[in-house]
Amino acid sequence: MDMNSNNIFPLESDFLNKYLNDWEVDLTHVSIRELNRLVDELSEHFDVEFLRFEFGIPGLPPNKIGPEEEIRILQENPRIPSTYPPFDGIPRLKEAASKFVKKFMDIEVPPKSCVPTVGAMHSGFICQSIVGRKQPESNTILYLDPGFPVNKLQTKFLGLQEQSIDLFDYRGDALINKIEEIFSAGEIGGLLWSSPNNPTWVCLKESELEGIGNLLTKYDVIGIEDAAYFGMDYRQDYSQPGIPPFIPTIARYTGNYFLTISSSKIFSYAGQRIAITVISPELMEKRYKNLRQYFDTERIGHAFVHGGIYPTTAGVPQTPQYALAALFEAASSGDYNFLEEVKVYSKLAAKIKIIFKKYDFDLVYDKDMGEPIGDGFYFTVSRQGMTGAELLFQMLRYGMAGIPLSTTGSTREGIRICVSIIRESQLGEMENRLSALNHHLQPNPV
Repeated sequence: MDMNSNNIFPLESDFLNKYLNDWEVDLTHVSIRELNRLVDELSEHFDVEFLRFEFGIPGLPPNKIGPEEEIRILQENPRIPSTYPPFDGIPRLKEAASKFVKKFMDIEVPPKSCVPTVGAMHSGFICQSIVGRKQPESNTILYLDPGFPVNKLQTKFLGLQEQSIDLFDYRGDALINKIEEIFSAGEIGGLLWSSPNNPTWVCLKESELEGIGNLLTKYDVIGIEDAAYFGMDYRQDYSQPGIPPFIPTIARYTGNYFLTISSSKIFSYAGQRIAITVISPELMEKRYKNLRQYFDTERIGHAFVHGGIYPTTAGVPQTPQYALAALFEAASSGDYNFLEEVKVYSKLAAKIKIIFKKYDFDLVYDKDMGEPIGDGFYFTVSRQGMTGAELLFQMLRYGMAGIPLSTTGSTREGIRICVSIIRESQLGEMENRLSALNHHLQPNPV
């Protein structure tokens, strides 16, 4: 497709409105997949390439370690495809995951506490199903927002309730106090967050994690820490295994946690749909009577594997398990510096932010406990006087797509920008389109 699209954009407002109506798309509530499909159609219709900021997928090819290990395993073990995987994961992966979190997070968990799932979404589904049902009165998931919209679809699917705290308004002691205020009502079964955060790239500090950990223990709430962007806060160097600083984690401050580590972003292995859930050894053995009616067991570790994994996927395909084990092993030994490999996202984000700000866009979540927000996979932008849906509509007219913050639980108006599949060669065209959009949005454009 032709990137030189000056003769195409801006799209006519009436045409785009008709397209949205025909597709029954409301930009205030549009899902990532809905928008992705819509932009695919527009791109094909006009035979022009859109700048895709909406879809958080890896933009890098995977390191050869993973695919080569899958091929090797299939060649050397021809019976692998005809045998079911163990529900709780192959021993090699469980051992490798245990060593990986020790090397990079400085936490000690036995291999039995490390359970593979079919991606982080599968893990989140099972974790929520447990924490929201462990006690009849605690059927609510508290989110540190903004966050990944699909997690809340899971909450609704499971018939659970949700509450939200916007990290724009609460950080540090204010965050801890707000969480305690909500926990004290006794309705919260689980607290879910990501750090670095999707979509803001905010990172919880050690002091915040310590305070949250104390509250999880005090009120018997279970934390679900989504480490999808494991170690990708490049304001610190976490790349040397076994050497401080270690990646911050709730696991140092409470025994009430699920920790999910996805292969999708850090290893660019999204297509193989595999993640690891680290379950606190203490939590593995905890028992709640109310779980029995849902999982035929009172023990959380048993509920996760035999009550959660067994009836949903019956395990994770085996060759991706071997691939992830090989990646964990190479990273833990220092042979594979995965954080340096994905640092390209940080460098690209810094350049793209400059261009947005040049054309009168503001960063919505611009500070992280008083420090400038880090550069990573995502950032957030806004335009004075415009809702996120209004801004997205105008961006689409100029061949750009992002996700409105209204879908992420944010109380602020704006757009999530993902940099992962933007190429350096597109930055010139991006500047042209943002310049034209900026001119259009001026009160009295010349």
